Amino acid sequence: MFIVQARQALRLRKRQQTGSTNPRRRFIRHTMTGLRSRSPATGKRRLHRRRWRQPDGTKPSRHDLLQGAEDEALLNGKSLTAIRKHVLNLLLDAERPLTAYEVLASLDGVGSVSPPTAYRALDFLVSIGYVTRVESLNAYLALDLGPSDVPLALFVCEKCGQAEEIAATDAVIGLISTADQKGFGVSHAALELRGDCRGKLGCATWSETIATAPSGAVNEHGNK
Repeated sequence: MFIVQARQALRLRKRQQTGSTNPRRRFIRHTMTGLRSRSPATGKRRLHRRRWRQPDGTKPSRHDLLQGAEDEALLNGKSLTAIRKHVLNLLLDAERPLTAYEVLASLDGVGSVSPPTAYRALDFLVSIGYVTRVESLNAYLALDLGPSDVPLALFVCEKCGQAEEIAATDAVIGLISTADQKGFGVSHAALELRGDCRGKLGCATWSETIATAPSGAVNEHGNK
């Protein structure tokens, strides 16, 4: 998905650079549905609703996210089962990425308590764009702004374990273009930044540092 998003963004940039002003193409790009690649399961073409996000970054309501996930599942010939809905709610409530085994521990009383059940639910939510995998933590994070048409990077705080998404279109396009120029065929990319969130994600460690440091000893950039 990450690679597909980057290539779509790259094609759009090329069209803009060449001055393509075909109104029909602009209209098609902004419609809510369009043809997607063939389904691996059935080989049939399936309709795909365009990824939606508010231009100003406004966070959608929980109801809107769940309804969007249900609609996306239906467009892919699936359904948002009780287990999938439970897992999505769990990740939306979590303050940090959760591992598959943490998700598994929450399934008691909801459905089959087995690792394959948790992994299947997580893989499905990743496939429809409402959850992303944090590779460096081997954990999963809900995209609380909804699915994105542009590639996303993740900033992971090494102190509090929380993560936040960052738009990374230019960075990913640049990396993929470089790989193409060198003759590499890229099939997957994951861009993650690790460091100190400096309290931006509510990191308790940062608050303790500020409280215990001498006055003026820690500046706004986190340098003592």
